[in-house]
Amino acid sequence: MFAHVAFPIPVRRTFVYSVPEEAAADCRAGVEVVAPFGARSRRGVVVAVSATAEVEAERVKPLGRVLSPEPVVGAHGLELARWISEYYLCSLGEALAVQLPGGLGGFAGSRARRQVGESAPSEAPAPAPLPRRFALTAAQAAAAGAIREAVQAPRFAVFLLHGVTGSGKTEVYLEAAAAARGAGGQALLLVPEVSLVPGLLREARRRFGARAGVLHSYLPVGERRATWERCRRGAVDVVVGARSAVFAPLPELRLVVVDEEHEPAYKQSEQLRYHGRDVAVMRARLLGAPCVLGSATPSLESFANARRRKFVYLSLPERIDRRPLPSVEIVDQRAETAAGGAGAAGGGAATGAGGAGADAAGKRGKARSRPALLTPRLADLMQAALARGEQVLLFLNRRGHSRVVECEACGFAARCPHCDVSLTFHSTRGLFLCHYCDYAEPAHPACPACGSPFFRYKGPGTQRIERELATLFPGVGLHRLDSDSARGRGAAEGILEAFGNAPGGVLLGTQLVAKGHDFPGVTLVGVLNSDTALHLPDFRATERTFQLLTQVAGRAGRGQRPGHVVLQTHHPDHPALAAASQHDYAGFARAELEVRREARYPPWTRLVSFLASGVKEERVIEAAERLAAWAEAAPGTADAAGGGAGTMLGATAPAGDADAEPAGVEVLGPAPHALVRLRGRYRWHVTLRSAHRRRLLATAAAVLEKVESEKLPAGVRVAVDVDPQDVL
Repeated sequence: MFAHVAFPIPVRRTFVYSVPEEAAADCRAGVEVVAPFGARSRRGVVVAVSATAEVEAERVKPLGRVLSPEPVVGAHGLELARWISEYYLCSLGEALAVQLPGGLGGFAGSRARRQVGESAPSEAPAPAPLPRRFALTAAQAAAAGAIREAVQAPRFAVFLLHGVTGSGKTEVYLEAAAAARGAGGQALLLVPEVSLVPGLLREARRRFGARAGVLHSYLPVGERRATWERCRRGAVDVVVGARSAVFAPLPELRLVVVDEEHEPAYKQSEQLRYHGRDVAVMRARLLGAPCVLGSATPSLESFANARRRKFVYLSLPERIDRRPLPSVEIVDQRAETAAGGAGAAGGGAATGAGGAGADAAGKRGKARSRPALLTPRLADLMQAALARGEQVLLFLNRRGHSRVVECEACGFAARCPHCDVSLTFHSTRGLFLCHYCDYAEPAHPACPACGSPFFRYKGPGTQRIERELATLFPGVGLHRLDSDSARGRGAAEGILEAFGNAPGGVLLGTQLVAKGHDFPGVTLVGVLNSDTALHLPDFRATERTFQLLTQVAGRAGRGQRPGHVVLQTHHPDHPALAAASQHDYAGFARAELEVRREARYPPWTRLVSFLASGVKEERVIEAAERLAAWAEAAPGTADAAGGGAGTMLGATAPAGDADAEPAGVEVLGPAPHALVRLRGRYRWHVTLRSAHRRRLLATAAAVLEKVESEKLPAGVRVAVDVDPQDVL
């Protein structure tokens, strides 16, 4: 008897071991084992058991021991892992380990899991169904009915629920989850950010009581493993969570929901670079269950799939109670620049960075009368809204105090010693911080290069705007939500709760405030800088800008009073801003799809990116050149087996006609990464592009085989990213 074991290492093969007689009864697919690996032992998962070794018997080592007779991964988890391994070009062991909270280390013997096993299997009794809070609209009822039919069948289908902000998508999700529970099944509800979990969990527990659980990576590993075990034992009916919750082991899963499906946060950016949305779609397919992708601004990939009828399109075109969408006003910041206004560039002289006068001109000028980036028009609207006791939401996608602190005398600017970026000044901590590697140094009271005490602050962030707003609107409740203020468990939820419960007041924040929140008192939304990501050298920059502006605008006017939105910009005629101001998703999507078609970018083609990194740049460049050469010489690329553009069932399937595209695989690069040095490592990348999924993956797999068999320059690591979300 032989066990085929997968280890969580970047080696895309399994290893065969003989099974000792005393372990034979417990050794089966899915169990966690310890096996000799080189000079030491390593934990792995048995993926198959066979009567033959398929290798020379004398080379086969005996298995160490089975850590638990109960599989840690079931048959469905193994099947899903095989797809992840093949599609994302990772090892089977990595695809298995990512499904387990905290990985394999200590999982089989987890005390938290054992304590769940010692309690009653159902723990909380299933509550009686609670009535919904309000009657469904006709559009909600139609959407819920279509999903309910697929749940009850059951059958696989992908529904794209396109609903404007405030149209009640959450209620449709809960109706569908109730249908899954009524059919004796379970439901999985995913959101892109941990900050969005509490709101959806609150609604789920209102409907389903204590049998609604929560899973996300910010929870302690013991708590995650306990919930995992309750899910596996069928003690949870509905799971709410972020990206990693897509692997919750629900034995009777009948419905998968991906809210805000367009969000790039669903893509894992390090190690195994899977996309949570696409894994959710494949998981539903393997189970024969429906998957719902919801958004007010669907990704162009999903929209294209709906146009090709791969996805079922469901529309919620109006807000609840026919409340109007907010009016949107574009304010041209160039006029402020011409007039010398305070909102023009966000610059200004200041004394030493560590002092209390960081936002003032100190000895070189007078204090500002209006915060940086706040135009007179927005300031006047804020004053009026606050006077009426209404709430204001301000969005600025830049945390910290100032992005660049520059010496007025010699031009010195603090830079990270490990990354090719300037350090950001954080006034609340008196530090210069790198937002990429977390390097920190005390803020300088004087220029370290020339000794001058005068600095110029450029690129204001949320901390600076907060301090200046406090001066402009004294006595007004001011709340800041960004990754700095949200540190610690429950911090973000506490800030949102405090703002929601206060009459009037201002909520200032980054992307954490832009989506998913429902504050009926917010009547005014101000986007302080609509251009932050507009001109990044990324083909998705325009789409991301439109989505973000539409989402944050949707926070206004969700109560009884109408909403108004101000988009401050230096590019008032840009198509993305024009479309956002008119709430014209369909028009934007059609135009942007045509731009993508001409440029041969997704969803018309697919991409695979290889990233070479190392501490010696010349070695990194050499490795990247080898990657490109291997890709160009990859055998069988042009005649790889079948599978054109329409064969992929995930949300990233190309929408175009594959026959109209070049049949081969195009090699782009090698080229330096936009952020060429990160955490002390230089980075160069090579990108493969093709309209044919299988040909593209065959070429990428051939390159990886070379990486594993050939010797790369010393110290160079290579990472592969299938369907990259960022191509800078």
